[in-house]
Order: sequence, then C-alpha cells, then structure tokens
Amino acid sequence: MKNNYSALRQLPPGDVKASGWLLEQLLRVCDGLGGHLDELEPDMIGTPYTTHETHHGWGAERRAGWGAEISGNYWNGLVQLAFTSGDEGLIKKADKWVCEVMANRRPDGYLGTYTDGDNMFDDYNAWGTNCGMTALLTYAEARGREDVFDAVYRCMLWFCENWAGDKKTRYVGVSIAECMMKCYFRTGDGRLMDFCRDYFDFLSRNDLFGISLEAMLDPTLHYNSNHGAGYVNHISHPALVWAGCGDDIYLRAAVNAYEKVRAKATHATGGVTCESEYLVPVGSNVETEYCAFTMYNKSLADLACITGDARYADDMERVVFNGAQGARKKDERAIAYLSSPNQIFATDNSSYADGIHQVYAPCVPVACCPVTSVRILPEFVRSIALTDGDSLFYAVYAPSTVRFKTLTVTLDTLYPFRDTLDFSFAAAKPLECAIYLRVPEWCEGAVFAVNGVPVGLEARPGEYVPIRRLWSDRDLLTVRFPMKVRIKHINDSDRANNRPIVFEYGPLLFSLPIPEHWAPYPGRPATPLPEGWHWYNVTPVIPPSGLDVYDDMGMRKHLISWNVAVDEHISPADVTVIRAETSDGYVWEEPLIKLKVPAYKAPYSYPPYAYKTFEPYTDNGRAYVTDKLELELVPYGCTALRITYFPRADLAH
Repeated sequence: MKNNYSALRQLPPGDVKASGWLLEQLLRVCDGLGGHLDELEPDMIGTPYTTHETHHGWGAERRAGWGAEISGNYWNGLVQLAFTSGDEGLIKKADKWVCEVMANRRPDGYLGTYTDGDNMFDDYNAWGTNCGMTALLTYAEARGREDVFDAVYRCMLWFCENWAGDKKTRYVGVSIAECMMKCYFRTGDGRLMDFCRDYFDFLSRNDLFGISLEAMLDPTLHYNSNHGAGYVNHISHPALVWAGCGDDIYLRAAVNAYEKVRAKATHATGGVTCESEYLVPVGSNVETEYCAFTMYNKSLADLACITGDARYADDMERVVFNGAQGARKKDERAIAYLSSPNQIFATDNSSYADGIHQVYAPCVPVACCPVTSVRILPEFVRSIALTDGDSLFYAVYAPSTVRFKTLTVTLDTLYPFRDTLDFSFAAAKPLECAIYLRVPEWCEGAVFAVNGVPVGLEARPGEYVPIRRLWSDRDLLTVRFPMKVRIKHINDSDRANNRPIVFEYGPLLFSLPIPEHWAPYPGRPATPLPEGWHWYNVTPVIPPSGLDVYDDMGMRKHLISWNVAVDEHISPADVTVIRAETSDGYVWEEPLIKLKVPAYKAPYSYPPYAYKTFEPYTDNGRAYVTDKLELELVPYGCTALRITYFPRADLAH
C-alpha cells in the first residue's frame, strides 16, 4: 500500500538556506528571540523537556502541558532556524537539547514533559508532546539521526496504546496526528494510521470545537466555535491523514475548512481573526494572535505539499510578508502577542481581549506567541523550494540558495519589494529536470528568459509553470512578475459593515504609518529580563498644535494623522508607486517601495482621548471629510502603528 499520496514534499533541513534580506532577518532572529528565549525564561522554555522543571506560576494542572507546548514550539523553531541560517552556535544548542531530551526516554517509550502524578490523559499531553516531537523529527532529518527518529516513533506508539479507544480529548489533542503521520510516512506502521482515523471518529461523536470531519465539511464557519490559532492549526490534520490513506473525505474536510476561514475570518494581512483568542468576524481593529500567523503558515505549507496547489503558497506569502511581519520589532527582540490592521496604540492596556497582549515584549507569562514567532520564518524558508522527487518547485519567493541533486540554485531578488527574480545555477553535473515556478495569483503577463533568451510559456495566475531543460553550470533563469496596484473593499458585513478600502501591490499590503514612540519598561516577565531586553509601550507621536491647551488635549482635528478617509471610487491609476533608488538599509526599516494615495481629512473618525484603537465612526459606512490631502503608504510589515483599512469618504456632504 502506498504510504504517502502527497504531491510534493519539502527538502531536508539545510538544503534551503536564506540569503540577502531574508538571511539578514534570520540573523537578527538568532541574535534576538530565536537564540535567547530559552535563556530569558528557562523554566518556561528551556527545561520542560530536559529536567522537567516548569514555570511554577502556571499552576499544577497546567505546568506540564504548557511547558510541553511552549518549550516544544520554541525548540522546533530553533532547530529549523539553526539549519536554515547555518548558525553554528544554534546548531550546537540544538545538539545539546536533543541529547538531554533523549536521556529522558522512559522504558515504555513516552518522551514528553508529563511525569508521575500528572494526568497522562490531559489534552495538552498529546498537543504539547506533538510540539516537542516535531522538533526532534526535524533534528533527526537534519542530522541523519535514526536513533532520534526511533525515539519519536516509540513515543507515538505509546499514545497508540495508552490513548486507544475513547481515551482521547476534543480540543487540541488531535494535533498529535502531525507526528503520527510523519512517522507513518517513514514506517508504514498501520497502528499509527489507525490511531489517527480513530481520533477523527472520536471527534465525530464528541465534537465541541468544530474540528470533526462533519464540522469541517459544513459550509458554515461558526464564530466563537474555536480558538483562532487552534482552528488554523487543525485544518491540515485531516489532509495529512488523506496523504496516508487516500480516503477523499479527509482531504475535502481540510480544503473546505481552509476555504471557510479564508472567506469569513481572515484579514487582508493574512492573519486569522480573534477576540479573546476565538474566531470572530473581520473588522478594522480586530486582532490576530501571533500563534495564528505561525499555525496558519504551517497548515498552508502542509496543504501546498499535500495537494500541489499553488494557491496555498500565495496565502503563505500574504501571512509572512504582511501580518506576521507587522507584529515584530525590527531588531527581533520583541513581538506583539495581538495585533490588528488598524492599530493606533500597542500598549499594556490597548488590547480589547486581555490587557497586556498588544504590548511588544520578548516573553509574556504565557509565551506561546513569542516561541511560535521563532518558527514562522525558518518554516517559510523551508517552503521556498519543494520537490516531487524528480522536479524542483518554487512555491514562495525570497532570496535563497537551494541544493537539489547535482544543482545549487541561488535566487537573487528583492522580492516582494521588486518584481524581478534571478536564478543562477551551479551544477556539479548537468541535470535534466523541470523547474516549476509559481505564478502569483495577482500576476498577469509573467515573463521568463533563460540565459537572456525569452521563453514563451502559458503562465496562468495561481498555478505552477514548468521550464524543462538540461540545466548546466552558470545557467541563468530570469523571471519577472509584473506588479500592479490593487484596491479592494473589505467585507466586514458581519460586524461594522463599513466596507473599508485596502491597497495592495504585488504580495504586499500597504498602510499609513503612524509616527511611533517606543517606551521601554520592565514589564511583567516571569523571570526578570537581563540588560538590553525590555517590554515596550508603543504610542503615537502627536505634535502640539501651537494653539491653546484644549486643542492640544482634545480633538486636534487638523493634526491627528490617522483621521483620514478615501474616495470609494478611487482607481489604481490615481495611485503613484515610488521605488527607493538604493537598498542599503534593512528592508523592514527603510521601505524600498511606497504608494502615494489621494485622500481626505476625516476629523471625527476616532475619539479624541483614545487609548485603544476604535472602529472608525461613520454615517452609513462613510466618514465625514474636509480637506484633500495625499497619503504616503508603506508596506504593512514596516509598521507597528498604522491605518490599513481606510474608511470610505462621504463626498455627498
């Protein structure tokens, strides 16, 4: 029986490496959260899998489970970061962690964070163990360590035996299907497949969070039915089971779940909506949990491999280049747990959901989001190039170097800020194969040339196009994906029904940046932060009006930069694209591209004494406006405070 029906698969860790601006960012991550979170919060992140020490503040019922999830996700990110960046110090750190985890193998095969006295049937035992075991599987593949793979395999068999029948949970426990299926693809052990199918049968009889096959197949997405990050984490699980058994119902469930959440609960940023972390309708100030960026990107990567469908890669770029980037401090030493398309404040009391969670911080008391922020970029790097065994598929684009059989392919590009991609080939031996290139869904008129000679291809947006030839040393493949301004109306009909306007160019979403004041303060970390690490309240800079005190403290209607609106009939021809002449700075700090957009002052759109970001005040969905002005927009990922969903101007009054 065939063990894996997936159309494509990722290359081994280390065979795709970042270069250019992406490598610069990864090195910042190595120097920032990625390389140091286990040191900043040792009990929370460093030790749960090694010494089983966990953060006492979580309480007895949660310590082992949260330790499993948070620590496991960090080490999964660190292992991938180490091999995609080539950082020798992080590789040694990964070696040490794996050695210490392997020393904890129990005779019965269990390898998680739970110990005697813990509830081994707790939901987070399966979910958290999956996080840690995924890190070990990645390491085993990178290092060629069969003993590490065998340890994970035995741990999965422990769950098959001990969680048999209805000894399962109905929240995130089914996530263990990820490790189960990865082990199944290697071993063909039917016990692993049976466990995963039994789990979905259990959910069909005990569903509470909308993750049974029946719920996923249902055309309706129910708001508040599930944790936003949890839901998008789950959508690839039935697809993984399909890849092992070929039963169509599993794949249809995964695809339908994706289509529902994309249509009803996904921002133009690529982020999945949440309030109190649960799925909600789209709105200008509706937040996304950072975990949702990472988990959605992971599921999209799985679906891109399993189905071979290019549309999932388009969504990966949307998530990583926009929403996920816009919630990171550019020195990679803090992230926002929650962020939103319109965000005037990012402080310890600006979130609608839970107090501190819009603040920028290295590590909050429940650090699920900081650790998953370490995962998302190296996982994106691994998705740049995929294979079916014979051909190379470029799914997402960023500067990188790929090893494939006898070829080393270097992609030199400033994409997503520029539309040209240069692939240069070094060949130890010429190789005849097809290079498949994803044509972005927004691209019309893609252009291709090999060694300067144009290649006529039928390049349909949202699909892969192959170029087959004998690739030799010093070959050059040049690709251009022409970018155009796109203007869209956001469907927020289940909430404010303001139908705000957004501006896109290529894969990038654009925002009006609000001048920022970063105020460092000690915060409330579980462990005191060392010198050089801070929490930050980010507030808008508002210059004094020069008038009287009431104007300075009150409406300031002529000075508040975010009180703006846009003509709903604006055309792309009305927008001017400005490209920076040089690229000497860091791309997320010094924008390489900007948009100039005609707009209007909308003086009463937001309250004057705000400390949170409100939905813009409108009359029948349109904002009262006065003078004309011109806005200079930058890529969303270059901002921390911004307006992205622009109110429609009321031009009738």
